[in-house]
Amino acid sequence: MAPAATDAARTTAGNGSAASSGRPAPPCGGIARPTSCRARRGVYGGPTGANPLDEGVETPLDRGLDRSPSAQTAIGSARGRCGRHGCPSLPRSPRLQVVVVRLPAFVPVLVAVLSVGAVVIVGADALGIDRPAASAAAPTAAAETRAAPVARGRPPHDDAPPLLGIATGEEAGHIAYPDGPALPALPGEIRSVEVMVRNDGNELWQATGANPVMLSYHLYDADGHLIAWDGLRTTLPFDISPGYDGALALRVALPARTGTYSIKPDLIRDGRAWFSSLGTPQSAFPLRVTSDLDATYGATTAPASIVPGGEVNVEVRVKNTGLRAWPAGGDHPVHLGYHWFDMSSNAVVWDGVRTALPHDVAPGEEVAFTVDMRAPQGEGAYALAWDMVQEGTAWFSRVAVPMKEDTVVVERGVTFYGKGWGHGIGLSQWGAQGWAEGATGVRLVGEQIVAKYFPGAQLSRQPISLPFRVLLSAPSTACIARTIWNVARMQSPGGMRLVNDADPSVTYFDAAANQPVGFTTYGSTLIATDGWSGRQVYVGEDTVTLVPKQWWDPIGIDQKGLAYRGNLQVQVRDEGNLRVVNYVSSDDYMRGALPGEMPNDWRIEALRAQAITARTYAAWRQSTAGDRTWDVRDDTADQCYGGRSFESPRTSAAVESTAGQILTYAGKPIRALYSSAHGGISENVGCLLEAERVGTTWRCADGWPYLAVVDDPAELAAYDARGQNPHQLWSRFFSGGEIRRQIVEDYGIDIGDFVSLELNMSPGGRPVSVLVRGTHDWVDLKGDRFLRTTLGLKSTLVRMIPF
Repeated sequence: MAPAATDAARTTAGNGSAASSGRPAPPCGGIARPTSCRARRGVYGGPTGANPLDEGVETPLDRGLDRSPSAQTAIGSARGRCGRHGCPSLPRSPRLQVVVVRLPAFVPVLVAVLSVGAVVIVGADALGIDRPAASAAAPTAAAETRAAPVARGRPPHDDAPPLLGIATGEEAGHIAYPDGPALPALPGEIRSVEVMVRNDGNELWQATGANPVMLSYHLYDADGHLIAWDGLRTTLPFDISPGYDGALALRVALPARTGTYSIKPDLIRDGRAWFSSLGTPQSAFPLRVTSDLDATYGATTAPASIVPGGEVNVEVRVKNTGLRAWPAGGDHPVHLGYHWFDMSSNAVVWDGVRTALPHDVAPGEEVAFTVDMRAPQGEGAYALAWDMVQEGTAWFSRVAVPMKEDTVVVERGVTFYGKGWGHGIGLSQWGAQGWAEGATGVRLVGEQIVAKYFPGAQLSRQPISLPFRVLLSAPSTACIARTIWNVARMQSPGGMRLVNDADPSVTYFDAAANQPVGFTTYGSTLIATDGWSGRQVYVGEDTVTLVPKQWWDPIGIDQKGLAYRGNLQVQVRDEGNLRVVNYVSSDDYMRGALPGEMPNDWRIEALRAQAITARTYAAWRQSTAGDRTWDVRDDTADQCYGGRSFESPRTSAAVESTAGQILTYAGKPIRALYSSAHGGISENVGCLLEAERVGTTWRCADGWPYLAVVDDPAELAAYDARGQNPHQLWSRFFSGGEIRRQIVEDYGIDIGDFVSLELNMSPGGRPVSVLVRGTHDWVDLKGDRFLRTTLGLKSTLVRMIPF
């Protein structure tokens, strides 16, 4: 494991959130900065600060946007600046143009929202429900104390089992959604959805006045990103009394860009709160915005970095999601093209090579292209934008179809921008410190911290087992660059006995207090010598053990400069060197390992979490040792263990307070991995250490459910006495020649002059594999090995542009 502490320079970073009444403002990049966050390239065709539903704001289609190179200003407005980086949308203005959505009567819509009791919204025509007039009847006892139960696609019934309990008079609710495929609609269309509303509360919903109740919704894209929090608000046509059950029209404004969206209906008491903000569960129904010419772009193999003017083949998958077929020939064939934009959204190369369809493509059909892509000549970061075009008609982006964008860096070498230190799997030590100190406003204890990092694992009591066996000799170094080869000298303050390992009743030498015993080898023969007299006390090929006369006294090893609790086993390895193994109890091992893995001045709950994790890791290694004569090494290959010499009062207290505690899954110790800092997110072990070879590339293996992707905001805000986490951001540059040389040395393959580098990313945002192309050859390398071992990077959480 990588050491957790360093005195290196540290950087600081802020974190926070912002919200306005009824309209929460999601943070940008984890930091609330609504005035400085770069605008997002959103579905409305402009920055999120310029919602075309706001009064006085035009969409690109309204402006008749020209996509030629000369129309750079319009292109920039249409594309925004940071949509591909996931910059979340800012709060929308409540001043909206009226854009009404009319769903046909055949569309089944079911939405239930509860307020001051409950409200139910159901597609009336589709469900064949009569629309009763307003009723002032008193609600049932059940309705006074719980939300109305609503099943998917079915109207609510008073005798159905409760789904949500609420106190009488509180505004709360439950939202259900319709079955079936996404509802079709045109870009920018305005529809009115007819819904059924029932007030199961005990308060009047006023349509006018200081705080009227209104119908509204929240709009999300296919990835769950918020597009519009404050959808059109529909005024109630009249006051709604408790017990009312009838039809109302909900106005919905559809985005100006094609794609699949999610609509979450909601009620709001104006000036007070959304009903969902009071704990009301929400569901949603999908809606597909499409047109005659529409496309959905899938995965590409675009490089992350390429040399100026470099040429590579890029695989691009595109699906026809429009209403008509794409012709491969004729007067107006459909092709795939691409554009290059700089980071200011200026077109650098407008019309890249156009690639023909292999055949006519019907609606719903997907096609794969192989594109001969050429990079710009100037160095810098670019957006490579894929765009279908019908010759003589229009680029698809002109008819509201979003382009697919890949970020590509053009430079004569590769700069890696990274976060974190270590493999990034399991527990983050800096994250544990952050949770223990309440860096995010939530303070966790050790048991809660390990539960967060190892989802699904159980906290268990370690059964009585054999002592841990810790390798102290080469190649193990105790993390202090000192080891044992073919010579060792040992002594104990209370004296020790040299015995036969197989039969401890056979004693070869009885050493007095601080009387040393020296060991050396001659071929396969072990030689033990009295350090005071120089007399050989043992010569043979058996394994021997040094046992302290007083169990609490450690045995010191001069070559390591450290002393150890427990017994020391000594034997000759096949190579003719000594093998020295420390036999030590689980908790005594932890007393000597915890200080080597985490600073002893860190928060006690972080130390407790580390103790549970490290003890579990050693137990897992012991359970999988097989024919090995040791369980763990004493260095970063396993855990930094310094024996009695490393112990400190605070770390020993953490060990004692968690004595015998380990994490298990299916009754066995888990592979409790950890590293110094994960960059704010932990990775699935199957995508890094256990990635599997498939054909010419690598892909994520199944891994283990307790070593999964875990977001870690506490790590990003963590600090200690020396400052903030020093591994938050770093960078490193390699020339093309360096990359070529490292690949030759590590893999024996000469790729020629470096051309490009492609990252095959995992769901957690780390490269599963790295494809490196040269003028002579290409290689697809396992991401973790290439980045951390071959190139020596601090972690695999890397990008080609700064985070």
